[in-house]
Amino acid sequence: MTYGRFLGLFVLLPILGSAWLPRANLRRGGFGPLLLLLLVVYVATTPWDNAAVAHGLWDFDNERTWGVRLLYLPVEEYLFFGLQTVLTGLWVRARLSRLSAQEAR
Repeated sequence: MTYGRFLGLFVLLPILGSAWLPRANLRRGGFGPLLLLLLVVYVATTPWDNAAVAHGLWDFDNERTWGVRLLYLPVEEYLFFGLQTVLTGLWVRARLSRLSAQEAR
């Protein structure tokens, strides 16, 4: 399985499902915290992940990626950082919304 296919099946499809089901959550806005979290994720993860690949701790098979690298990482790895953060953020928003609705009853 390629990295792109993995992202599509296990990260992007759940994001689309999460974004579709609790539509009311998405209309209320409030994506500032998620954008801030994305910034933190990229600033914190990019250096150490690149350093790990540069020092040979792990690598990515070019035949299983799109073959485009930024520094030492394939583009898919950067997409993974962001997409997993978005998926987790949507899940947390949905849970918090449900908890708020339960408390309001």
